[in-house]
Amino acid sequence: MINQKYLHLLSISAVFISGCATTQPVITIDPNGVDKAATHVLSEAVYHSTLFSTCLTLGGDTELDTIDIQQNWLNENSTLVAAADSYYSQQQASNTFTYDGKTLAPAAIRLRLDASNRATDELALTQRSPANKHKTCQFRLAQISGTKLPLANDPLVAPYQSELLKHLPLDLSIADVPHLAAGFTGTTQGATYYSVVKAHESSCTAAYTLSITNQWPNETYANFCGEKAVEVITCEWGKCVTKKL
Repeated sequence: MINQKYLHLLSISAVFISGCATTQPVITIDPNGVDKAATHVLSEAVYHSTLFSTCLTLGGDTELDTIDIQQNWLNENSTLVAAADSYYSQQQASNTFTYDGKTLAPAAIRLRLDASNRATDELALTQRSPANKHKTCQFRLAQISGTKLPLANDPLVAPYQSELLKHLPLDLSIADVPHLAAGFTGTTQGATYYSVVKAHESSCTAAYTLSITNQWPNETYANFCGEKAVEVITCEWGKCVTKKL
């Protein structure tokens, strides 16, 4: 006859083993959400960099306040910006081209252009009197504090912060982010611009052409269909070569 104590011990062991073998729930991260978070972080980095550099030029107390708040912003956000830039560069790796020895991504250049213009248009200092220039900068700088200082508090970023930080690079420099823009923010339109635009508009209903370089006889353009970069056009003396992305 089987000992009842032995059966009881077997029952307890089975329950214990079953409990240990319980599968932990798998937490999935939405890649599209991570992409948007990285893009948003970089856009905010360029926006704030433009805002700070513009207000610094005013001198006086405004310059001193800008230096102080800029340093606070960098202390709070530089790690996340570096991680977002690393992730963004990985995602854009297949959508790049080489110019003057630099690897560039049209989407990164457009991001930098749009974010910089957003800050410039918001401040609109060229339309203001000297006194109002200072007031405008002081008002905007005062808003960059408290819970609004860390980008990690932004609802578009918060759910994906830990995932972005997994991509933290060894080089934490965030000067001229995104790095795939290499400091480019677009330029004036060259002689071939309108023919490039006309050809592109015939194939895309949401066409946008970004002028990247214009040093005649050399020009570089990127065509977008909606938000997606689809091709890079390099021209010399009006004769162009297209690279599909």
